[in-house]
Amino acid sequence: IVEMSEPGSRFSLEGAQDLDVGSNSLQAYIIAPENEYFSVSFGIPDEGDSSIELVLEKMLDREKQPEVSFSLIATDGGSPPRSGTTQIRIVVLDVNDNAPVFSQKLYRSQVLENAPKGSLVLRVLATDADAGPNGEISYSFSQAVDHSHSAFEIDARSGEIRVTQPLDFEAAQKHELSVRATDGGGLSSLCKVLVEVVDVNDNAPELVVSSFVSPVAESALPGTVVGLFVVKDRDAGANGKVSCWLEEQPSFSLRAAYKNYYELVTASALDREETA
Repeated sequence: IVEMSEPGSRFSLEGAQDLDVGSNSLQAYIIAPENEYFSVSFGIPDEGDSSIELVLEKMLDREKQPEVSFSLIATDGGSPPRSGTTQIRIVVLDVNDNAPVFSQKLYRSQVLENAPKGSLVLRVLATDADAGPNGEISYSFSQAVDHSHSAFEIDARSGEIRVTQPLDFEAAQKHELSVRATDGGGLSSLCKVLVEVVDVNDNAPELVVSSFVSPVAESALPGTVVGLFVVKDRDAGANGKVSCWLEEQPSFSLRAAYKNYYELVTASALDREETA
């Protein structure tokens, strides 16, 4: 019987046979033990009605109770009464009344930005209480918020998410993916996957000159600003911290101005005749 059958539905059974007549013949049917799902309805054989039906009293739920078993007892009117018993086993047939459920609404993972193609990010998992094809789940990417799913692929069967191309921390520090689990009956559910890209030291410092004075008068006093520049590094954290210095240049020195800004200043009096 299909689990979504409406209460009041009737299911015909083959009736019992009693060779006696009158009050000694078949008189009634009972269910033992009684249960909340079924009752029995029957006609009166002496009146020419030998029909018997099971009546569904409560909607079945295969996920809670996949089978219902009981005895059907036929009794006659003799003294003492005699009876016959048959076993009835109801198998509850599944309908697709359950959508997949993810083990988490939000999954998080971290991946190095230089992770090779095919590296495993994580595995999502959804379950479905339905049986057979209705409980078979396939995974796919839904439309992502930032379309970053193009850098990843998901295995439709296992739910494993892998890297498909090099990641760039400097371009995107995180990727938000939307994963859909769909069962064989078309019901689906969504979860989010947040992938954080971990920086590696893959960028050299960059020096950008803001202003520069050339030539410099040899009469310039020590401490005269000759140039202003900023040092940048696209890496994050310790990988992005820079230090700056001059190598073997006694006539000039560096002076920190603000954050990564530096001033190139004269360190001593200049002499064009010695060094042009």
